[in-house]
Amino acid sequence: MKFHYKHTATAWLGVSVISIMFMGIYAFLVALSRAPGFNLLFSDQNFFKTALVTHVVLSVVIWFLAFILFVMYYVTSDKPVGTIDYIPPMGAATGIALIVITPFTGPAFPMLNNYVPVLQRGLYFTGLGLFLGFTLAGAVVRAKALAESMRAGSRYPAIVTASLAGAGVSLAFGVACFVISLIKLYPLTDAKSAPMFYESLFWGGGHVLQFANTMGLMAVWGLLAGRIAYDKKIVSDKIAYIVLGIMTAFVLFAPVEYFIEPISTMENRWFFLNLKRWGTALGPIVLGVMILVGIRGINIDMVARRGLYLSITLFYLGGLIALTIHGSDTRVPAHYHGVIGAVTLCFMALAIITATDNGWLDVGEKWQKAQLTLYGAGQTLFVTGLFIGGMGGLPRKTFGAAQKLDSAIKYTGMSVMGIGGLLAVSGGVIFVVFMLRALWGGRGK
Repeated sequence: MKFHYKHTATAWLGVSVISIMFMGIYAFLVALSRAPGFNLLFSDQNFFKTALVTHVVLSVVIWFLAFILFVMYYVTSDKPVGTIDYIPPMGAATGIALIVITPFTGPAFPMLNNYVPVLQRGLYFTGLGLFLGFTLAGAVVRAKALAESMRAGSRYPAIVTASLAGAGVSLAFGVACFVISLIKLYPLTDAKSAPMFYESLFWGGGHVLQFANTMGLMAVWGLLAGRIAYDKKIVSDKIAYIVLGIMTAFVLFAPVEYFIEPISTMENRWFFLNLKRWGTALGPIVLGVMILVGIRGINIDMVARRGLYLSITLFYLGGLIALTIHGSDTRVPAHYHGVIGAVTLCFMALAIITATDNGWLDVGEKWQKAQLTLYGAGQTLFVTGLFIGGMGGLPRKTFGAAQKLDSAIKYTGMSVMGIGGLLAVSGGVIFVVFMLRALWGGRGK
């Protein structure tokens, strides 16, 4: 759908591009610190833990949620916007700026807790709070327009609109889980510097945010599939509502757990682990297969087709790797890099298509497909290398010389990972260049 450059959708797209730009910079440093040869140059574990924390929060929290807000405004761009719609993206961008500059303001004291790792600096927490608060505010402000788009006769099918509605609910409940966790943990002031404090603080809400990311993924899958099939309805609304309703129901139970089990118990941890494991798997499997069957043999919009196929393939690869995980080795990041790489791929495809449709980006289809292929191939090699290293017993969350690449399988795995990381970062750089050109060239259109 075309929209004016000054629409709020453009603001959220800009926030997304800023986040992925800095995410790529930090990703390059992390990948370099693992690659054989280069890893020996880095002996300061805290420096690269800081880079990893910043990369992770920019990717699985900020880039994903900001782009989901863009998709909400993209789908509802035929609805009017007011001054209030522009406040949330500005606040979110301010939060990103604070997070990005935190590593350069002194010792960051990184904590590698799951889902939302932290830098123990007030600037970081302020930035994170601003981003989450204003992103949630943006979803609330646009909720009415999204609800109107879900009515009968809407241009978009339920897989798109209901996925976005579910993502908005998941965002709200994820933030609620963070708040409840903080209230329950705050009296334990002596534990604030301990890793388990932050692990418990972000564990439940972090799992719930994965529902938002997954439903955002399915919304974009639906948009790309619609372009390929020339707006033919590939997934029936009834099936989409059932699947997405079940997924959303899982989310609704999340805050209740805090009042059943103590927050730091294994029962609490297993609840959220199983919530995500069973709740997020249904949609991508059922709806993903229906999409693949529905677009088979259709060769319209090859950019959308390339992005969709690569995204679904990488997502399923990450899912298969999850079945092999035992313990805490690099198969864990192999799994989630496959999944988050799939989300990023389809988001990239939609961003490029949007910029092209609006006349902001003058880049041929060949280059657009090449960018998606480069990123997809690089991410696949990156994931494969981590998987190989994990099969050799390489522990996760170690960097530089601390990895101890003392076997052929570990060395091979990290070599493949390093090559893949370089290709993926190169693909990411090209995407950022495309989008910066588009956002700059779109002024006045």
